[in-house]
Amino acid sequence: MFRSPESLAIALSWLYGVYIAFKCVAVVMHLGFAGEIGDWKKADFALWTDVEALVGKADTLILVDSLLAVAAGVTTLVWFWRVRINAEAFAPREHRYSPGMAIGSWFIPVAGWIIPGKITFDIWYASLQERHRGRPDEWGWQTTRRWPGRRLLGLWWGWVIVFSVSLSVVFFLPDVMRGAVDYPNAIHFDRMLSAVHWGTFLNLLCIPGVALSIAVVRRLTELQDIRSAGPR
Repeated sequence: MFRSPESLAIALSWLYGVYIAFKCVAVVMHLGFAGEIGDWKKADFALWTDVEALVGKADTLILVDSLLAVAAGVTTLVWFWRVRINAEAFAPREHRYSPGMAIGSWFIPVAGWIIPGKITFDIWYASLQERHRGRPDEWGWQTTRRWPGRRLLGLWWGWVIVFSVSLSVVFFLPDVMRGAVDYPNAIHFDRMLSAVHWGTFLNLLCIPGVALSIAVVRRLTELQDIRSAGPR
């Protein structure tokens, strides 16, 4: 039975937008960290309290990042489940994986970088109007037709993988910074700077994946609403 995912798509768009804004703030803060650590390196001196405060700020960024990522992730799973159920109503037996895999596949190591992408391709193809689909006996991954959205999905899924790897590494960077502080003997400024530079770069890498997710969520939701309204 079809249920419009529009309300979930709106919530996701807002959450993704807030997350992009946060990532921009994180980039700016990491640039500030780099400037501060660079000054310490030039002086070859830093107060322990200042170093601890900086690492504390990095920990706070990770905490906020985690909370936003969980909120967006849970909402994404609910939206993904809804569009998968709708796609089953549009095109029964055209899907490579069961509806349960729409949620479970994201948590399978390594396969979580492959199966959800395939499920999304199947959902998208099932949600297209008949004039954009292949022959009745031809499934989406078999057809050579350049159906609408195929390139967008490929680009999006590539960036989703980049995002997941980048975010995983970002979460470890405060520990790297903390490990560079050999209290009370020395502070390894180069290691701290390296961690901060990686933080800047990896946070930037997360942004395109989230922006493309907004485009995919909005477009797929629109496709399903149009498909549910019947032929046009």
